[in-house]
Amino acid sequence: MSHPIRVALSGSGFRLGAHLGALKAIEDAGFEVVELAGTSGGSIVASAYASGVSLDSLTQMCMSLDWSPMMSFSAWTLVTKQSLCAGDALLAFLQKLTNGKTFADLSVDLKVVASDLLTEKEFEFSKEATPDAPIALAARASASIPVVFTPVAYKNVLLVDGGCCDNVPASNLTVDEVPRVGIYLESDDAPLLPGVYGIKTLAPRMIDLLLASNEASHVELDTKNGAQIIRVPTGFASSFDRNMATATRQKLYDVGYASTAAALKTLSAPVAA
Repeated sequence: MSHPIRVALSGSGFRLGAHLGALKAIEDAGFEVVELAGTSGGSIVASAYASGVSLDSLTQMCMSLDWSPMMSFSAWTLVTKQSLCAGDALLAFLQKLTNGKTFADLSVDLKVVASDLLTEKEFEFSKEATPDAPIALAARASASIPVVFTPVAYKNVLLVDGGCCDNVPASNLTVDEVPRVGIYLESDDAPLLPGVYGIKTLAPRMIDLLLASNEASHVELDTKNGAQIIRVPTGFASSFDRNMATATRQKLYDVGYASTAAALKTLSAPVAA
């Protein structure tokens, strides 16, 4: 008999394999995911999983996919849209991945977290709040790294990466007797020696630095409110590596699985569905 569980997936960049390993560990432990919340890269995995894409299919995709075409930088886009990438290719990919579904089409509760530039507050896509919104558009908004991707306009909001407000969205999960876990991909980068470094090295560190303070406060509050935060060490992989080596992808999957499987052994006894 499977037991219900609510799961939040943190921002991840292109380290999506760690989230897939975590979800596989959750399934293998006998849990059924009844609610998902996702931020940025985590929203892509959460959206696909909630849309009915199997873990096997998602894992196969993430073990081989080159994300480079979805981050094609353009000088014209920089001039006309004040960003490096329009994000159209990413949106098209997400529309195909989620089969064009809206939040109203889902049987699993899905919360996708983005950040509204107009109000400087968190914005949540969900079946209750935005039933007619395409899941693909929500994930595209949630993964819109500022300056890198053009912000997403939706009704009366202008949205960028959800990590700007809440990179580990366990607080968006329903609070009841069902266990809640947050899969938190930690960068844990070692300090660099003084020197001159390129954007490939510095860009992910800039993002991690911006997220650091909000991550710590959210994780502390979520833990106090009863969610179990599962820390997955992923500093060995760059969140900006669009076509990382197969061995690195596999290591991400393995560490996501191992960290989650170990943490679930200490989880409070699940309540039967």
